[in-house]
Amino acid sequence: MNTLKIHRVLAAVILATTSVCQAAGGTWTRKADMPTARLGLTTSTVNGKIYAIGGGATIDGTAFRIVEEYDPATDSWTRKADMPTQRYFHSACVVNGKVYIIGGAVATKVTTSTVEEYDPATDIWTTKADMPTARCFFSASVANDKIYAIGGQIFPGNFSVSTVEEYDPATDTWTTKADMPTDRSMLSASAIDGRIYAIGGVQGWIGNSGLSTVEAYDPVTDTWIGKADMLTPRKGLSTLVMAEKIVTIGGTPYGNGPGLSTVEAYDPKTNTWLKKPDMPTARWFLSARSVNGKIYAIGGSLQDTHNAGSTVKIVEEYDAGLSSPSPDFNGDGIVDIKDLTRLIESWGQDDTTVDVAPLPFGDGIVDALDLELLMSYWGKPVDDPTLIAHWALDETEGTVAYDSIGMNNAYIISEPVWHPEGGKVGGALMFNGVDDYALTQYGLSLANGPFSVFTWIQGGLPGQVILSQMYAANWLCIDPLEGNLMTELQALGRSGSPMISETNITDGNWHRVGFVWDGAYRTLYVDDILVAEDAQDGLSGSESGLNIGTSKAMEPGTFWLGLIDDVRIYNRAVIP
Repeated sequence: MNTLKIHRVLAAVILATTSVCQAAGGTWTRKADMPTARLGLTTSTVNGKIYAIGGGATIDGTAFRIVEEYDPATDSWTRKADMPTQRYFHSACVVNGKVYIIGGAVATKVTTSTVEEYDPATDIWTTKADMPTARCFFSASVANDKIYAIGGQIFPGNFSVSTVEEYDPATDTWTTKADMPTDRSMLSASAIDGRIYAIGGVQGWIGNSGLSTVEAYDPVTDTWIGKADMLTPRKGLSTLVMAEKIVTIGGTPYGNGPGLSTVEAYDPKTNTWLKKPDMPTARWFLSARSVNGKIYAIGGSLQDTHNAGSTVKIVEEYDAGLSSPSPDFNGDGIVDIKDLTRLIESWGQDDTTVDVAPLPFGDGIVDALDLELLMSYWGKPVDDPTLIAHWALDETEGTVAYDSIGMNNAYIISEPVWHPEGGKVGGALMFNGVDDYALTQYGLSLANGPFSVFTWIQGGLPGQVILSQMYAANWLCIDPLEGNLMTELQALGRSGSPMISETNITDGNWHRVGFVWDGAYRTLYVDDILVAEDAQDGLSGSESGLNIGTSKAMEPGTFWLGLIDDVRIYNRAVIP
């Protein structure tokens, strides 16, 4: 970037007047599994808890009555009172703290019009007035305390409908409304600013390809209007509203899967779509809801909805970073000229790694809002929600290297020497190359999505290891021949192999070394420069502890000789 453009960018910071306090974290994390694997379920949020209701093991099996409550605060599940009527591919809405379960199917191609109200406060179910049109694969949403059931599939006949029916919980009555312009089923609807947006789905036979169609309904005028198509055509998706945007998650464009990991956000104010970080587990017929600025994608089917083995109990949390923004783009713990340079290099572009303002998803362009946020953190401590473990190694004595983020303290084995003033960032730990190392009790499961690890090192010899996971893999190490940085984190099977850079790190100088996996590619960095990269769809790993300063099996010759400082692990792909 030329000097003139840099000056213009910096001027934009000074001239910006919009106050930005929070930004997007944009990270996915695996949470406690739902007790019962199921697809075609619904989820509803009441008082900070999510209620997963109904569903089934397969698309052509028997539906469930199961109700399970998820508490994000404790990451735990509790069984609640069963729903009176078994069903799947139904819809659910919340009005005044009560959950209304509407329609669906009780078994293959056997639909119901039954409506039942659930009160989470008392754990009691009450039967309400039937929906006029029995159907499944429809979607319902709330506007002005009334529920609108939209579209769906009718059996027998196996055809989609454009039917819209309004339910008033206050009077327990139904009213027919204007049809949706495009008949469809397997759609998802969400309401924002008094309008309901019907998104995606499939027209005609349920095995047809998914749609990208978006149509908005105004309950006041009882009219419909077409909107900008979704970026990715799909059916069996889930939608929700967060921070004045509609978020679409998962689904499939195909006849019977496989599912997608696609996440896109729609801005009704600008009638535009933006692609967002993919969900780790691709699936459809899932259900997603938000609590306290975080999205929870629950259950669904990976691929074949006729096979119970494809139905999952997986729960993944998307942290939009509403509470703890971090413009520390390169993950070194400080906001400085390196982060500013990263932002300037992406100026005017749709770069999700630095588009952090406004909350929670950015605005699709790197501009003065992002710069203003970065400058507000200049020289200040960084509270990064994506940093999941940090061993500063700044202790002066003792046998514990404390994890400043969580409970994964490292315990010193043998007698490595503390160097309180001899590190690259504060203190560091000196290892003797014979039997010194540090051990953590717990590790990081690599099945949980993208992650990054960075640390400072000085010294080392060919064949020695900086960081490893016991009995699993050497994460950062030196190749035994040339002294170059390498990793043995790899996929299972024949497709997996170590990755070796051509950059030597045994020259006695300090180097910041790192490994990044974004879910598709693995990358090695030395001094924030990319030195090796290749495609890798998945990584083998375990949840065993980590070794700092020796290999996974602690073989002779793998113990580190030199200094290690400031070990950081992130649950995002850090790009220096």
